[in-house]
Parts: sequence; structure tokens; C-alpha cells
Amino acid sequence: MPAEAGRPLIIGIATVDAVARTIERFPAPGGLQVFDELTTATGGCAVNTTLALARLGIGADIITRVGCDPNGDFVLDELARHGVATDRVVRDPERGTSFSFVAVHPGGERSFLHTPGANARIAATDVPDEALAGRPIVFVAGAMVMDRLDGEPAAALLARARAAGARTMLDTVFVEGLSTREWRARIGPALPHLDDFVPSLPEALAISGEAEPLDAAEFFRREGVRRVAIKLGEHGALCLDEAGGVNHVPAFRVGRVVDATGAGDCWCAGLIAAFLAGEGLPTAAALGNAVAAMAITGPGATGAVPSLQEARAFVARPPTARDPGAPPCPTPPLPRD
Repeated sequence: MPAEAGRPLIIGIATVDAVARTIERFPAPGGLQVFDELTTATGGCAVNTTLALARLGIGADIITRVGCDPNGDFVLDELARHGVATDRVVRDPERGTSFSFVAVHPGGERSFLHTPGANARIAATDVPDEALAGRPIVFVAGAMVMDRLDGEPAAALLARARAAGARTMLDTVFVEGLSTREWRARIGPALPHLDDFVPSLPEALAISGEAEPLDAAEFFRREGVRRVAIKLGEHGALCLDEAGGVNHVPAFRVGRVVDATGAGDCWCAGLIAAFLAGEGLPTAAALGNAVAAMAITGPGATGAVPSLQEARAFVARPPTARDPGAPPCPTPPLPRD
């Protein structure tokens, strides 16, 4: 049994993010827009989730690709600094490390300009069978921008992970302007091989072609997913379990949103932490909501992620004790009649 057995495996994208704060609007061609500060940090779904797990105190392993460039060195150094093994990170000699320019708006929301770089060359062959052995969870993070892995290759990889005894998970990246047909070509083949599908609401609606979150969740269940948790942003999460049970898990509010970059990835880390503890989907979604809420109170994708003990204490506090200055949480959207 490999040394990594017993730890979750995160497979997916790595980026270097140049985070510009605060940007109210983009300048017209030839124009200049002044902003407050620029910070450089690691990003990408797989790296963010892995580092968030590390900050929670949970060891995880990562398989990703970076270029043979200074940005690739930076990603490896940050993983190693958090105690994450880098021996399964592939250095790609032909493509640079993926890069994103992240514009943080005054309310904390963000816009991205992105070049896929080496992420487009992540492949199922980067994940040998021995890397899957003994894993409690295998999470593919960043579908839609992994050109060599999206679609049937991801389905085959997830099937191998299940055959090895792992619980399988998938998350996607929202890419604007794609048709439902393109979304389904890249995501559809993986759905029958998923224990847990955890898209954001825009992703869920784009893939399913539905207009409501519950309809989208039911579409994924019909396509073979065992459990669905749709991230609803400030409304928390909608969960649909294997028996058809529906739960809306409300979000936790904080008084000041500093940076929402990576919030969904931090949410996934909280979900994984709860799954590793044997907890069910609604309880796991609540922990995910807590980790994400705490993460957005600081700059960067994972810098404000708490310890697991702190996150659980946050969930257990009465709402007024979490942050007295926070506005009330919006009521989650109710299931249709």
C-alpha cells in the first residue's frame, strides 16, 4: 500500500494568481485605472482545496501540472511550505504555469482573466493506479479547463478511483459563453461515476439547462450522481442525497468580506473534512459554509482558513455570537412545490 494511503487525493488545476484590489471597473482601451494593491498567490481549484485542507490540519496529496518556470517554482514552494508533498506534481516542459489576473471588486466579488497554460495538459496518465490505492476520497477539481482530462478521460479516471475504493467528487470552473452542449460534453461522461457532485449554481444551471437549483440537482441524480450539493453563494448550499432528500443549508454571515477568491474551494475543503469524519451531506455542507465564510474575511484564497477546531466552534456558536456586525443571512431559496 502506498505511503499516501488514507489521505484524500486532489487532482486538478494549479494557477498563480495576481490579485488586484480594489477594482470598481476596467478601463476603456488606452485608459488607466488605479487600484490599491497587487498581491501574488497560488490559486486554482486543486491547489486552493489542498492548501485549505492543510490549514484545517488535514493532510492531502495533489496531482497537478505546472510549467518549468518561476511561477511553477512558486507553486511548488507554497505547497511544500504547507507540508504538502510535491512529488506527484508534473513539470511540463512545453506549457507555462497557468496564470490568472484576479480583479477584486469593492464588495469582495472577483473577475478573472485567465490563461490555462499547463492545466490544459493535465491527463489521466498523470494519475497512475498506485496513486489511487487506499484513498478515502478522490476529488477532481477544475473540470472545464483541463482539455486532456475533461469528458471521457475524467470518467475513466473516476471509475478507476471508485474501483480502488475511493469516494469520488467533482467540481467545475465556470466558463462564460459556452453552450449547454459543450458543458455536457465535458462534464456529462463523469456524472455516472460520481458519489458527490459539487458545482456552483451558475455551473449547475449551465450543465443541466434548468432554471432552478433543485431541478438541476435532480437532473444530475438522473444522470447517475449519488449526491449533489450546489453552492448557492450567500444562500448557502442545496443538498440532494441518494434517497432524494432535499436540504437547504444556510450560509453563515460575516461582517466584512475582504476577498471571496477561492471561497468555493475552501467550501470543498470543509466538505471533505466532514466526509473524512463520517458525517452526512447536510452536516458536511454546514462545515463547508463555515470554512468559506471565515476564509473570505482575509486576503487571498486560503490565508484566513481556520483550523478544523475553530471551524467547528464557529458552526456551534449562536448566530449573534459569530459576528455581531454581520447582516442577517438571506433566507435560502425554497424548493419548488
